[in-house]
Amino acid sequence: MRRRRYIQEWFLRGVLRGMASLRVVLVRGSLMLNAVLVFYLCLSWISNTPNVHSPSSRDVHELSTPAALYAKYYNGASVIESVKLVNDGAEPLIESLPLNQPPSVLQGDEGMKDVSLGGRRTLGQLPEQGGVGGGEGGGVEPEEPPREVQESVGVTEQLVEPLPMEPPDPPLDSLERKMYPDLRECTTKPLRPFYQQRGEYWVLENYLPAAMSFRCDESITYTTHGDYTFLDNLEPLTSRWQGPVSVAVYAPGDDFNATVNTILYLRDCWAEGIKKYVNFHLFFHVNHTPKSIPSTEALLKRKTDCGQEPPKWTNVTTYRQAKKLLYPVNVARNTARQAVQTYFVFPSDVELYPSVNLIPEFFRMLKRPDVSNTTNPRVFVFSIFEVQENVTVPETKEELLRMLDTKEAIPFHKYVCPKCHNVPMSKEWMKGPVKPGVNVFHIGKRKPPFSKWEPIYIGTNKDPLYDERLSWEGKSDKMTQMYILCVRDYEFHILDNAFLVHRPGIKKVHKEPQRDKIVARQNAAIRGKILPEYKTIFGIRKSCVI
Repeated sequence: MRRRRYIQEWFLRGVLRGMASLRVVLVRGSLMLNAVLVFYLCLSWISNTPNVHSPSSRDVHELSTPAALYAKYYNGASVIESVKLVNDGAEPLIESLPLNQPPSVLQGDEGMKDVSLGGRRTLGQLPEQGGVGGGEGGGVEPEEPPREVQESVGVTEQLVEPLPMEPPDPPLDSLERKMYPDLRECTTKPLRPFYQQRGEYWVLENYLPAAMSFRCDESITYTTHGDYTFLDNLEPLTSRWQGPVSVAVYAPGDDFNATVNTILYLRDCWAEGIKKYVNFHLFFHVNHTPKSIPSTEALLKRKTDCGQEPPKWTNVTTYRQAKKLLYPVNVARNTARQAVQTYFVFPSDVELYPSVNLIPEFFRMLKRPDVSNTTNPRVFVFSIFEVQENVTVPETKEELLRMLDTKEAIPFHKYVCPKCHNVPMSKEWMKGPVKPGVNVFHIGKRKPPFSKWEPIYIGTNKDPLYDERLSWEGKSDKMTQMYILCVRDYEFHILDNAFLVHRPGIKKVHKEPQRDKIVARQNAAIRGKILPEYKTIFGIRKSCVI
């Protein structure tokens, strides 16, 4: 009996010990399972969480002025200090850093960093190590707003998430692939104001920048020049061109203040296209430095009262005229051309108005096969015309041909210098049928009887620059560049359905005894000094003359 009770108690104790062990096992298993589950949830959360950059105090600082928006937009917070020239209420003439550095280079903690855009990268795709301002802001710059956003507002007033705007690849047999294979790898410069010396001239590049920015491979920049008395031409020019315009404005001495007032009025009160498209670069000789130079930021904050009487820019005696300063036309041309954002440039005169819808048609032409069987360097030439005063400037070739029939329009400089703009096959161009789109009508060369031809054309910044020793008053100021193009065997692809028309009014020859003396001196310098230099540097080719 006792033995049976002992066995029962032993069995019961064994069962209880087993149940306790099983409970421990179950508790430990539950804890391990919970730990595995928590670990899995943590991994899932980490893998699905975006890497958010914590903005610095500068990043979250609200910018309320257009100049500050430009600075934040293109170069991050550090550029606010770049464009700020006002210090304790005083406005110094010129601040050395970083306004004297090119837009593609900024100073950081680790030295100079190149933030220019290579390939198809846009402003929002720079690598982090290339961020602006060294290590302080770090990060990646935002992309520019998409084109439709900029066009709709007319001014970059807010930062908007961009849409992908990658252009399609051109056809394998296209003119673009043959002659411009580096177009898609071009660099887009930011529109950052900076100051530099150009020989004996100070240049304030992007002093008053346009509201819209363009990628280097999406448009053509019309580059031009003048003093402030010519700036009203920008209204018809921009309304027709509908693309970026780069203007170098000669503003010595007291002309500087008049130039600034005229530009601000034209931007705010005259025409929307001027504010949207035109980048203004001001320059002056070191001996005629203005008394004060307001900062870009201060000027863009200034409000223009459009109800007040506008500044006077016609029938005035300018500082340049009073001091009898020669107009440095080629300094102006080179300044405007080299400051562009785009791959293609169109160096022209501010009083020459282009036919409409040219930019998109030109890029369509680049997608078609090349009409030339050579790989010679080339430019794309415009035919030029004049019209009677008080007539409407034609926008299309159909309108132009009707005006040529009625003698309301004539070839450019017909009564002044016909050989200067005697375009090859010009009669056939004016009599041929009108075809849709922009095409190459004829390929010409600068050889007799066109050895004195001064074509105006679309090219690139790889083309030769203009000799900056020559003045507008001395004439023949483009002939030196034409000599280089001739020696290098450039082809001049004359475009159909693309033309320029001078501001209304037929030009006549006027005798200018004082100017004749300047012309004689400049011609002597060209023959005696410049041409021998060019022959040594660029070589000689039969029929190439200045």
